[in-house]
Amino acid sequence: MATHEEIEADYDLKYTGARVASPRLEIRRLLREGEDVEGLYPRAAFLLRKLVTAHVFEDGNKRTAWVTTREFLLDHGEEPPDRGPNVPRVLRKIRRYDVDEIAEWLETGEIDEDRLEP
Repeated sequence: MATHEEIEADYDLKYTGARVASPRLEIRRLLREGEDVEGLYPRAAFLLRKLVTAHVFEDGNKRTAWVTTREFLLDHGEEPPDRGPNVPRVLRKIRRYDVDEIAEWLETGEIDEDRLEP
């Protein structure tokens, strides 16, 4: 929640607040689901995909998911990825990729860019 609140302030989002009645409970539920995922990068990918697609917040879901995923990796001793100009494109089309493909992208930077096209 704190990460999203910072993003709301930093980006002066037009729509603020949560889309769900209890955002903290929803985020905790997503985190619990992720505990079953084996491996650091697959777990980070699961977290990223779930936070983007759950639409917990009115606005800024993708930014919040990206920052949270980077913090998760850093907290676990990995250098957070800097995937450059592909980040917004991948986050907008994240439903086109499964968790393993997203994990590969987070770890290596490789992703099927053809699926990023409309």
